[in-house]
Amino acid sequence: MTSRAWFRMMVGAVLVVIGMAPMMGQEVRFPFPAVPDLIQDPQERMTYLLEHFWDNYNFKDTSQRNTDVAEQGFADFVYLMQRADSATAALGAQMLAKRVGKEASRTKLVTSLVDHYLGNPNSPLRDDVVYAHLLRALPQTPQLAYRLKQVEKNQPGMLAADFVYVDRRGWCSTLHDLASGARWTLIVFNDPECEHCHEQMPRIIASQVLEQTKGLTVLAVSPDDNTAAWYDQPLTMAEGKVRLPANWIDAYSPDGIIMRRQIYHLPAMPSLYLLDKDKRVVLKDATLEAVEQFLGQ
Repeated sequence: MTSRAWFRMMVGAVLVVIGMAPMMGQEVRFPFPAVPDLIQDPQERMTYLLEHFWDNYNFKDTSQRNTDVAEQGFADFVYLMQRADSATAALGAQMLAKRVGKEASRTKLVTSLVDHYLGNPNSPLRDDVVYAHLLRALPQTPQLAYRLKQVEKNQPGMLAADFVYVDRRGWCSTLHDLASGARWTLIVFNDPECEHCHEQMPRIIASQVLEQTKGLTVLAVSPDDNTAAWYDQPLTMAEGKVRLPANWIDAYSPDGIIMRRQIYHLPAMPSLYLLDKDKRVVLKDATLEAVEQFLGQ
């Protein structure tokens, strides 16, 4: 397979799929690197591509046209980082930071792209693992340091931060004490007055994969201090009032400690965290589709 064909296979029409491609009269063409045909191993090809991704991009050209080219390239770059192992993704971030250096206009451009595609809670490419790699690599500012501190919380492989919750029976417990024998724990952070939750929770509730996964405990918890809404009404969904499944634990964070102490980074809800039997994070702030794919393997 040629390098060009391999790259098309890897990236495809990602910008069209995610609906974030720049709208321009002429086609944007990012100068992708050519992976040597002698490199056949997929992991080695991914490493080469991320290491050399920005080699041909002209950071000195500050025209709007070239900025649009950078945006297209950055979206593809993130797409590939999400499919690489952690070391390769970190290498890609470091090489981008090396190309950016400390030049103000370059830093501003790349930081704005990082914010747009990874810091925006509504971005379909939002990914805290990739976000952290890039924040670590870029020149540090107080703002970036604060963001990094937030996104580094509860990364995959870490022991999930413990917290207290109160359920519908009024019983108080903690995450780490929950179903110690469960194979999986899914935390569904949600807000009973969140419009996006109203749209997404019916899909999560209706998931056949969640329902059929043996050894799965689901903890739906409101992390804010809006306990009145949680007490007075079930989640009011777009399709009408729909209660959570009876085998889920429906709970809230007393005094909104989860949000007040920023125990978890929750830029948008619902937010799904899948934990293993030892309460270590497997999937962080994942989509329902990602959770279903993992559990359905």
